Amino acid sequence: MKRILTLALFPVLSTLACDSAGTEVESDSTDTALEGDSTGAEPGLDGTRPSLAIGEAEPAAATPLRAKALGRMRNAAKYFHDNVARHGGYAWHHNATNLSERWGDIQLDDDQIMIQSPGTADVTIAFVEAALADPATPALKTYAKDAAMALRHGQVKSGGWRLYADFKPTPVLKACYLNTTANCSCGGCKFTTYDDQVTQLALIAMMRTDQLLGFADAAISGSSAYARARVETSQYPTNGGFPQGFAGPVAARPALQASYPPSIGTACGLANCYANSYTGEYWDDPTLNDNLASAFVEMLYWAREVYPAQATTYQSMLTAYGDFLRRAQMPQPQPAWAQQYDIQMQPRWARSWEVPAIAGQESQDTMWALLRLYQLDPSVPANRAAVGTALAYLETVDYANNTLIHRYIELDDTSPSNVGFYTVNPGGYPVQFSPAPPTYQNYGWEVPSQLAAIHAEYDRLATDTTVMKRSCQQLRADTAQAVDTTVNNERWITTYSPGGPRSGATPGDYLDTKTFVKNMRTLAEFVVRTTTDCVAWNY
Repeated sequence: MKRILTLALFPVLSTLACDSAGTEVESDSTDTALEGDSTGAEPGLDGTRPSLAIGEAEPAAATPLRAKALGRMRNAAKYFHDNVARHGGYAWHHNATNLSERWGDIQLDDDQIMIQSPGTADVTIAFVEAALADPATPALKTYAKDAAMALRHGQVKSGGWRLYADFKPTPVLKACYLNTTANCSCGGCKFTTYDDQVTQLALIAMMRTDQLLGFADAAISGSSAYARARVETSQYPTNGGFPQGFAGPVAARPALQASYPPSIGTACGLANCYANSYTGEYWDDPTLNDNLASAFVEMLYWAREVYPAQATTYQSMLTAYGDFLRRAQMPQPQPAWAQQYDIQMQPRWARSWEVPAIAGQESQDTMWALLRLYQLDPSVPANRAAVGTALAYLETVDYANNTLIHRYIELDDTSPSNVGFYTVNPGGYPVQFSPAPPTYQNYGWEVPSQLAAIHAEYDRLATDTTVMKRSCQQLRADTAQAVDTTVNNERWITTYSPGGPRSGATPGDYLDTKTFVKNMRTLAEFVVRTTTDCVAWNY
């Protein structure tokens, strides 16, 4: 719950900034600017250009962009796998000149990897998509398998994954690992984490690798099957929601409609009336925190698609989850969503700065999830209708020329003074709204408004329920950017000025996993679509 996901991994989310409809117009004026040098190679220190690496397109007067994209994709994948991986897995940031300096939200040694996004699960998915786009390069399958095996090492006995995996014989980052831990006496280390989309993305990565390998690798197939069986028992029977994580099967909960807490409208105020009144931990209650709604939808979608023999089960889980999301929508006058709910389906406290309130970020993600559910099954119009109701309200509370929305909005009170930040007392719950963010860092108190893009997709789905894709024009521009910014045709460099928990990192050039994944997936998409709907954009 420490961070906001900025990398969109799912098909429905990957195009928020792209054209979702309309005619694509080819423009000759962009050719020279986008192509640049015919080889795309970076000059060396002596002014010469390096020899072509394996998979790199031959130089020509007008090399097609698709050939360049294939070359960059192959070379970047090989470099990342051969040089950056540790035990097949990855961190978030890797020092470009000292690859043993590796950071996630903490510093990692050479035996530790990040599973949390943008980590090893994301890289696995990028390798899978590259392998599907380029079956002529079998090494890409190997890279995907190696990353998936690193995920398998990090799988815990409750079924899913945690933020990190540690390969030491005696792990420092302790967890009750399914395949290597004999004695699980380390407190909460048996707990599977859904928060920050950890298990959802790891399971998607395992399922897609299983499919890529033709379900022939027993270790990966077994890991996927073990996780899926336990995910099934982590969805609340009747209620349809999911907790932030689980150590075992969850108990049934009633299918209640969301409502306002009883302290609303009382003289003592929300914070004083409603703090510390719970009998259970918040992580055992239904949650939408940190964009989990769309992550659950995509996890169940891929389970349904990859394992058709169990499609009925996963479709039932998708249907139940859509029912939960609609019930979790607050009633008027604020028909949006909270970050955390209690057993009565009322917004509740989580950590001391995470308040029972309307949550701008989580509401936007929930709307994307509902639109995705409607796109997958238009026979449930209530999923799309819930988004229309929410838009009518949320479009009145975004601000800064409709570019920002607050993380928290006071329940049942839409006055401007009660939209924004809570003041947090040390060790205690917030007591009042403040016009300035609290001093607590590493947390998003205001986020970009996606309401215009959500509204556009809401409108599009009224007549067109195909999958939203970025336009060919945008895809070509993104591909050209990825091609042109590679160093030695194999790396993307990010200049990193660390702060917060990574303030001990060496400033300078890093190989950033998020950048690698974004560019690899773009190149793979371009390679595929230039043989289908974007043929005219391959130049």
